[in-house]
Amino acid sequence: MQSSFHFASAQEFTPAILDTIRQTYKEKPISIYIQEDEPFVPHWQIQEVRRRDALMVNNPEYLLDCDVVISELEKELEMV
Repeated sequence: MQSSFHFASAQEFTPAILDTIRQTYKEKPISIYIQEDEPFVPHWQIQEVRRRDALMVNNPEYLLDCDVVISELEKELEMV
C-alpha cells in the first residue's frame, strides 16, 4: 500500500496526521520520505516570460525605467 500526502507548508503536518498513520499501518514496517515541492509554474506562463524576454532583447527601447514610470504616475495622480 502506498499513500501520498501533500501540504501547502510543513506547518500543516500535525500530530493528528501522525496518529492516523500509526493507526492505519499499526505494526507494519513503513518508510516516510520528505520531498520539498517545487512551485508549480504553468506552461503558458513560462512561454509568456520567454516571449517577453525575447521582445526585450530584440527591442531594448521597450524596457521601462521604474523610477521614470513612478514619477510619471505620481504626476498623473497629482492632476486628479
